[in-house]
Amino acid sequence: MVDTPDDDVEKVATPRGDGARSMTQLTPGAPFGYDLTVNGARPAQPGVNFSYGGADWFGPLPPMQPIAPPEVAGRTWDFVPGYNLATNPRAYEQVSFQALRSLADTYDPVRLIIERRKDQMTRLPWTIRVKHDDLKKKRPTLADLPAAKRKRIKDITDFFKRPDRELDFRTWLRGVIEDILVIDAPSLYCERNLGGDLIGLVQVDGAQVKRVIDDWGRTPKPVVWTGEPFIWNGEVVNLENHQAFGFKLVPGAAIAHQLPIGTEVPDQAMLPPAYQHIMKGLPAVNYTTWDLVYRPLNRRPGRAYGYSPVEQVMMTVSIAFRRSVSQLEYFKEGNQPDAVFGLPENWTPDQTMRFQEYWDSLFSGNLGARRRMKFIPTGTSNSYQALKEPPLKSEFDEWLVRIVCFAFSYPPAAFVSLSNRSIAEQHEKQAEEEGIEPLKQWCADTFNEILASEFPDDEVEFAWSEEEEIDPEKQSTILRGYAEDGILTINQVREKIGEEQDPNPAANQLMVKTATGYVNIDSGQLDNKVAEAKALAEAVPPPPVAAPAKPATPKSASPTKTSKSPKEK
Repeated sequence: MVDTPDDDVEKVATPRGDGARSMTQLTPGAPFGYDLTVNGARPAQPGVNFSYGGADWFGPLPPMQPIAPPEVAGRTWDFVPGYNLATNPRAYEQVSFQALRSLADTYDPVRLIIERRKDQMTRLPWTIRVKHDDLKKKRPTLADLPAAKRKRIKDITDFFKRPDRELDFRTWLRGVIEDILVIDAPSLYCERNLGGDLIGLVQVDGAQVKRVIDDWGRTPKPVVWTGEPFIWNGEVVNLENHQAFGFKLVPGAAIAHQLPIGTEVPDQAMLPPAYQHIMKGLPAVNYTTWDLVYRPLNRRPGRAYGYSPVEQVMMTVSIAFRRSVSQLEYFKEGNQPDAVFGLPENWTPDQTMRFQEYWDSLFSGNLGARRRMKFIPTGTSNSYQALKEPPLKSEFDEWLVRIVCFAFSYPPAAFVSLSNRSIAEQHEKQAEEEGIEPLKQWCADTFNEILASEFPDDEVEFAWSEEEEIDPEKQSTILRGYAEDGILTINQVREKIGEEQDPNPAANQLMVKTATGYVNIDSGQLDNKVAEAKALAEAVPPPPVAAPAKPATPKSASPTKTSKSPKEK
């Protein structure tokens, strides 16, 4: 190939005029050009997005400018525009409330675990007591409180004994726990008298409650009412139209627990609609936070509704339900016989059928039709073949149940086979504590929040009483230890086991059991007993020291016996 000088290359004629593309040579430093500077600072050039030299060579570039107004800062999640216009709860969730309830009812282990968990919760004792933060002092008893405080505690206790004025506390609590474990949407409607005082907590079907969110994706907060109109979700709200938008004008004391610490309680406040009660597929009633207590146990970021244990094992429950249906069909519609018998090849179908009828008639009324042996023309006479039935329970069934039990923190010992009984009992107790504790904490927090907002008394709280050991042998050991260590008096122990008090004054005193008997710890007798024991120990003379044993003298070897002479004899 012959090299051609650059001067001899024919120049390509480029079009000129409007619309023609420029072929101007790029020069260093020109706009949108390149810069060969490697070290040192490079002067800023307008219109240059990145350079081909320096630390920003193919760099990340500055971020795009935000398109939202500054007021959007703090929005908790990216919800769908017009989120509040949906007419169904969980409209933008993958699973509906109805589907979750169907899953909980169709798989027997799930329903049994839920009912068992409700049994465990409703047998726990509870109390309304005075708050006690000083752990160094003993909590005051009911008799130590003023009469007004005792009456206050009695009134609140009576309220919780029948929260909705119809059902007792245990029956009412079962319904609340049902909505927590299945749909995680417990909803309590606050029933009030004409004066606005709370007189009942009525459970509302949480599957019919739809959340309303504000501009930041949270539950709408109360607005301090000063008499001036304000803007809410793009609408101007005033005294004339506030009810049309679902607002409710309440005394400022109703939102005192929601105000920042140190904020003065206003005279009045506007509560925006926070929930809607959906009936017949349409919004029926607007609820504010003053009207409805809505407290999911497991709320996740980016979601408006709770995440129940049933939803967590939705796929597992679906598989287990279909497996249960197949096992049911095995007993209802099974067509596999226990065995088949080959008949001679030359038999016709009519002969086979007549022989089948004859054989079945011999055992009619004794065996089910599915359990009978079948005769088929196989060409080999007198051939018997047994059919093995498929296993109705396998390790896969236990694995499904274990997953469900783990989601509910429930021991799987009732559903699976365990080799070690002691380990099974330990796991059962541990799983029960892990499963009950979150529900106990939820109940205590929710009820105490209701007490703070509805019964303005900072000194009273709802609490679960400590569950006592129900095993008589273990209970006896525990109470005996309390009495012997001076923690409880003898009469206090007798009261716990349902016995009448002993009239002996010593039974009402704290005593410690020593080697010589019980000693009153308040009279100084314990110190005297200790001093006497030390004195006796010092008075006892030390045992004599035994003399060291003399070392044994080794015996010399005896000479060899010889026969004696007659004189020696």
